[in-house]
Amino acid sequence: MSSPLLHLLGIPQLGSVGPIYIGVTLGMMLYGLTLHQAYRYYKHYPEDPLLYPKGLVTIILLLETLHTIVWMYIGYRYMVIEAFNFPDILNSHWTIPSTFLITSLSVFACQVFYCCRVYNFGAFFYKWILIPAVVPMCVAVTFGIVAGVEAFRIVKVLTDLDKISWMVSVAYGLSAGSDIVLSSILIFALLRVRSQSKIRSTKTVLKTLIIYTINTGLLTSIVSFFAFLFAIVNRQTLVYAGISIVGAKLYANSVLALLNSRRYLNNRLQDDFTSVSLMASDTSGSGSSGAASPPRPRMRQASPRAGRPREETSTIVWAVHQRSTFMSQVSVGDGPAAHITSSAIPEESERGSTPAEVEGCADASEAV
Repeated sequence: MSSPLLHLLGIPQLGSVGPIYIGVTLGMMLYGLTLHQAYRYYKHYPEDPLLYPKGLVTIILLLETLHTIVWMYIGYRYMVIEAFNFPDILNSHWTIPSTFLITSLSVFACQVFYCCRVYNFGAFFYKWILIPAVVPMCVAVTFGIVAGVEAFRIVKVLTDLDKISWMVSVAYGLSAGSDIVLSSILIFALLRVRSQSKIRSTKTVLKTLIIYTINTGLLTSIVSFFAFLFAIVNRQTLVYAGISIVGAKLYANSVLALLNSRRYLNNRLQDDFTSVSLMASDTSGSGSSGAASPPRPRMRQASPRAGRPREETSTIVWAVHQRSTFMSQVSVGDGPAAHITSSAIPEESERGSTPAEVEGCADASEAV
C-alpha cells in the first residue's frame, strides 16, 4: 500500500513494522542469552546475599521476561492478527502503554546495580559523586512511568503515540547521560585502585574490569542515544521502539555477565599468587649448593578472617566468599608433603610487594 493512502487513513507507515520486527527478533536472541546468564548465576553463586545482588537479579529477570512476552504479543497482534484489518489496526492495545512502564523499570533496576557497585567502594568521596548519576537516573524512570500512564489515558489509536514521544525521548536522553556518568565514576575508581597497587596480577584484573566497564557503558549509552534521537526526529516510524527492545536486553545481559565473571577473575588472581610462590621457592632452592634434600617453598599463609575456613578464600575484586577451582592443593617435595593452598600468598612477589599490600588492594577493590 502506498504511503499517501496510509497517510490518508491515518495509519503509520508500514516501514514501522520493520524496526519492530527486527527489534523483537534480536530481543528474543538476547533474552535467550539472559536466561543462560541467569542460570549460570544461580548455579555458581548460591552464597550471594538474598537481597543484593540475588534479589535484584531476580527482579531484572522477571521484568525482562515480562518485557519479552509483551513485545511478542504486540508483534503477533499487529503483524499477524490485524495485518490487513485496516479499521482495527489503528486501535491501541493495553500492551503498548505497558511497554513504557516495563522498559523504564528494567533499565532503572540495572542502573541501580551499577550505583550499588560505586557505593560499595566504601570511601565517602564515591558516595557524593554518585549524585550526578542518580538524579538523571531517577528523572528518567519518572518520565518513563509518566509516559506509560499517559499512554493508558490518551492513546486510543496508534497515531496518538506522537503526543507522548517527547517524554520517551527525554527518558532515553537522561538514561544515556546517567550511563556515561556511572561508567566514568567506575573507571575513575578502578584506575585509582590500580595506580595504588604494585601487584602485577591485580593490575591485570583491574585493567580487564576497566575495559569491560568502558565497553558496556559505551554500548548502552549508544543504544539509549539512538533511541533518544529517533524519538525526536523520526517518530512516525517507531524506530525508537525497536531500539528500546534491544537496549533493555543489553542492560540486563551486561549486569549478569559482570556478576558471572567473578569466579574467573578471582581464580585468576589466586592462581597467579600461587604460581609466583612456586617460582620463588624454585629459585631459592636452585641457588643452594650441595643440598641433599629438595627445597621447600618459603610461604606465608595469609591470615584468614575470623570464622572462615582456611581453604575458603575471599575474592580480591568481588567480596564474595568462594573456593578457588585450580591448584587448590599441591604437594611439593619428595619428603613430607608441603601443602600449598590457593589462599597462600608469598612473602615477596616479583615486584617486591608484600602480603599487606595484597590485602590493601583487596580492601580497596572488594566492592567493584
